[in-house]
Order: sequence, then structure tokens, then C-alpha cells
Amino acid sequence: MRKLLLDGFVIFLSVFASFSIDNYRDSLIEKEILNESVITLGDEISSNILYTKEHIQQLKNIRYLTNQVIENFKSIDAKSVFIMHDSNPYIHDFTIDGQIIYIKKYEENSINQILTWTNAWEPEIVFFQSMLNSGKLLEIKNKKLRKEIESIYTKQEERITGFFEINSKNSELLNDWFSQNLDQYDYDISANQIFNNSKDQRLKNLLKQKKWILQQRVSNLDNYLQALQNVVLLISTEYKKLD
Repeated sequence: MRKLLLDGFVIFLSVFASFSIDNYRDSLIEKEILNESVITLGDEISSNILYTKEHIQQLKNIRYLTNQVIENFKSIDAKSVFIMHDSNPYIHDFTIDGQIIYIKKYEENSINQILTWTNAWEPEIVFFQSMLNSGKLLEIKNKKLRKEIESIYTKQEERITGFFEINSKNSELLNDWFSQNLDQYDYDISANQIFNNSKDQRLKNLLKQKKWILQQRVSNLDNYLQALQNVVLLISTEYKKLD
């Protein structure tokens, strides 16, 4: 009987040890997966840091040009605006490999594009959405880090997007101003000519609104950039790439 009890106890210990080892192995695998997920998220955020810095500079250039038009409203013409844009560019396109190309060639209606350009806000959010949907975000033990990440991708993103939409509505009104003035003629006339000869208080008021909106966008993005940098620092401190 004693031998049977001893054999049974040994079997129990073997089975228990086996389960413990399996659980430990599973736990390590889960930690490695979470570790790699957070590091990949950090890479996405780092990419957004570079994107945000470029975006802020573009918005500052728009704000500068808008302010110059307001300050020199009566005397400024389309050609002068084009020269300012050459030195403070923001209208751009992308190459096949994603590099920014600033547009510095102007046509007879280019003033409309320059004054109504909004600069779309399009940061990378793919991996954050993946972590959110898979539940991996909730597995981050550091509450400060988790809350910072959630704030970046929710509250701050929503505020930035909200002001971008306000900016877009203002640009629609500026477009309407050009359209309404162009429609007053029964012959072809360019937007550049309209700007040179038909500037009025309505246009100036819209540009003042635009300047204020741009100030808010830059301020929000400065805060967002600081939050991104804080998160990257936290991630680099707590999570290391596995060899």
C-alpha cells in the first residue's frame, strides 16, 4: 500500500510539474508576444513623430503665409504670395517611395489652392488598432504607459481631427468666395486676377478665421508630439527587442 501511495504521489508530482512547465512556457510566449507587440507599436509611434514634426512645420508655413496676406491685404498680389510659398512651402505631393515633393510651379488659378490648402491629417494607426482589437493593449501592466497610449490615439487624435475638419469647412468657404466672384463675369477670368482685383472684407474675415484655426492646430500638435515622445521613452525603458 505504501508503495502504491508513493507511486501515485510521484505520478501526481510529475503531472503537476508538467503542467507547471507548460504554463510557464505559455506565460513566456505570451510575454514575448506582448513585448514584440509593444515594440512594434513604438516603431509606429516613432514614425508618427517624424510625420508630426513635418506636419507642424507645414502648418506653421500656412499660418505664416496667411498672416502675411492679412497684414498686407490691400497691396499683396498673387505673384507675391507665390514667392512667399517658395520660401515657406506646404503644398506637396509624394513620390512612389513616400518622399515629400513640395510643389513650386504655379498656374493662373494657383492662388485658390494656396489659400484653401488644409493639409490632411493622416498618421499611422494600423498597429494600434490591431492591439486594441486583439486585447493586447489591456495586457500592458504599466498603467501610465497604457493611459498615455490610449490618450494619444483617442482624445488627442479626436481633437486634432476635429480642428482639421473645422479648417476644411473654412477652406470650403474660401473656395465659395472665389467661385462667387468668378461667376460674376460673363467671360473667362482667373482666380489670380480675382485675388488681385476683388479682395474684400469677406475674404479677409475668412483668412482671419483660418489663422486662428491654424494656431489651434499647431498648439494641439505640439502637445501631441510631446505625448508621442514620452510614450516612446517609456517603451524603450521597459521593453527591449529580443535577440
